[in-house]
Amino acid sequence: MIQKKTKILIAEDEFIIALDIKKILEKLGYEVTSFVGNGFDAIRRTKIEKPDIVLMDIMLNDKLSGIETAQIIKNKYDIPIIYLTALADEETLQRAMLTEPGGYLLKPFDERALHSAIEIALYKFRMESQLKLKTKELEKEKFNTDKLLHHILPHEIIQELKLNGVVVPRHFESITILFTDFYGFRQIINTMNPAELVNELNEIFSNFDLIVEKYELEKLKSIGDTYMVCGGLSEKSFDNASKVIYATKEMINYLFKKNKNSKVKWLLRAGINTGPIVAGIVGINKFAYDVWGDTVNIASRMENSSGISKINISGSTYDLVKEYFDCEYRGKLEVKGKGEVDMYFVGDSKNSKIDFI
Repeated sequence: MIQKKTKILIAEDEFIIALDIKKILEKLGYEVTSFVGNGFDAIRRTKIEKPDIVLMDIMLNDKLSGIETAQIIKNKYDIPIIYLTALADEETLQRAMLTEPGGYLLKPFDERALHSAIEIALYKFRMESQLKLKTKELEKEKFNTDKLLHHILPHEIIQELKLNGVVVPRHFESITILFTDFYGFRQIINTMNPAELVNELNEIFSNFDLIVEKYELEKLKSIGDTYMVCGGLSEKSFDNASKVIYATKEMINYLFKKNKNSKVKWLLRAGINTGPIVAGIVGINKFAYDVWGDTVNIASRMENSSGISKINISGSTYDLVKEYFDCEYRGKLEVKGKGEVDMYFVGDSKNSKIDFI
């Protein structure tokens, strides 16, 4: 196999010196693509010839100095530069260092010094290129990991997990919990094959996810046809109950539009409750952020006692949203394990501009 020759561009404004360098390089087995005497030609020839390395006279005498030319080539084409220099002043050398050159070659130089400088610069460039590639891969992997975490955990919890390695269980005084399910889901299962069912649920829940994100809420989980949302975890908010209701209305509105062209009619039932909860991470493998307490249990009962395309809320949630929504009082209904609980069906928003159904 014939080894590809290293291509070198020479930028040197003294013709005799450039010619001598060319002869030495060719003797060493390198390919000299061209030699030029000014910065503009060096940039132009670099673009055309795509050399592996550029030998640049640091004191190039032109409108563009050697340092300015090297900076442009480095930024545009990411090609290693070796400076050819006589005795340069300290300020010039300091400016040259900012371009991160592959090396310096002091004039006059011999064949061995030239060969060593080129090979060291090429090796250094290859190592830096591999390091940059690995860094990009790690950054991409980190980005994907962070993106996945943000789909699983609230932002504040992610920050705590990164900082401390653990998440301390927390008590929240006023959190709004939403449960939804589909009326007649068992019958739907019998009318669809597994692939169709999963595709439909994936489409619906993916749209629900977007709605939840829009209202800055947290999706906690989906189990079967049940979809669970939490408002108020990420920030102290006095309107988390209203946000949950608006999000639920938008979910119902989305299904109403979807059902117009769907052979299966997806009819949502929703239940909402507000109150104190305990939240934390459970498990080691496939861990999940979860919430516990009577607030969660009552929200689940609200959903079980709801109606088709209805949002059933408890008295505690009603107290927080009664100024914003018309609500229909349903009386005190028996909730399994909790006794009698005030329930309300949510009606129209009192601000008609932001109503959905």
